[in-house]
Amino acid sequence: MKLECYAEIERLMRESLTQVEGKFADQDRNDVAEYIEFGEYGVAYELLTCIPDKQHIAYPDVLKVAGTMMGISS
Repeated sequence: MKLECYAEIERLMRESLTQVEGKFADQDRNDVAEYIEFGEYGVAYELLTCIPDKQHIAYPDVLKVAGTMMGISS
């Protein structure tokens, strides 16, 4: 995967976190932010989908785009 793709995935993941952070516990938000910071996008994606699933809220559309770019579907 090209460096530009990783940068776009990271941007989309950060935007996703921003859209849902008020609905996440502080620790969950911090964990996701840390995973994104260290390039652990798959783990961050899993948390960004798991928590909304448990809370019965929709995922951000940008998260779906990031998942598609990574070959992951929600």
